[in-house]
Amino acid sequence: MATERTVPPWLYKLFAGRQYPYVRRLAKFANKDVKPGEDRPEPGAEAIKAMFWEVFPRCSIKILEEVKKGMIVGFTELGTYDAGTYQELVEHPEEFLSKMYGKKKIKVNFYDGENFVCTINFKVAGWTEHEEH
Repeated sequence: MATERTVPPWLYKLFAGRQYPYVRRLAKFANKDVKPGEDRPEPGAEAIKAMFWEVFPRCSIKILEEVKKGMIVGFTELGTYDAGTYQELVEHPEEFLSKMYGKKKIKVNFYDGENFVCTINFKVAGWTEHEEH
């Protein structure tokens, strides 16, 4: 009996939810049964799940720190991880980010090659506000 692959619910919802349409759009346009000129139907849950498992394993990530200067918010790159090298982040994001980067407001961006897929923000290790320098 084959065991079903799983990821934490936060990750699947990030990729497959409506906020970031990358996986949903790929699933929609993967449907080859549409005649020219017809509207493409929205993909079903199984099509979205199948596309998630096609996209997620090849995604790299970029870790960014939110840096506020006056009224401007910018981002400083803290690190990048190739596909398949960030399992600890997937399983325990807060603990991983705290251990690797400390108390910060962190943005994690997922990319499929050069294509932006989705992003999620974390307030790590009790982060409450930007420190004045």
